[in-house]
Amino acid sequence: MPFHSGPRHNDRYVPPSDLPQRLADIKLVLGAIPGLPIGIALKRDLLDEALWQATFATGNTQSKFMGRYRSAKVVCVAGLKIERDHVYRRKVLLEELLGPSPDLDRIIARAQCCVVLTAEEHRSVSDIDGGRKYTLAGITV
Repeated sequence: MPFHSGPRHNDRYVPPSDLPQRLADIKLVLGAIPGLPIGIALKRDLLDEALWQATFATGNTQSKFMGRYRSAKVVCVAGLKIERDHVYRRKVLLEELLGPSPDLDRIIARAQCCVVLTAEEHRSVSDIDGGRKYTLAGITV
């Protein structure tokens, strides 16, 4: 089911009231999974789900696409097909989680960074990590 920009995308972002507790819970889960005596494939799946939970906790739910960061086109033009773009790729964050001494706070902060873009803008964004990929693509966030 495609999602489209609408008048609500111009609304000011308001974080959920339970955000600190949800992020604390996610941190607990992310810290526990690597030490579990389970196969690496299952660890990756569980860690990936926990990263998604960090994304959803900040308002990037599948039904709303109302996260903090939105492109100017999404905010100003209703009816455009929209998509979510992870500023920092989950694949990279997963590798960090599975490495020695991951910085969970940094990883969770990065997992929360998603930008709602038009489908056209999403196709123009490069595969690099970080916010400069939007500048390189000429997208105002």
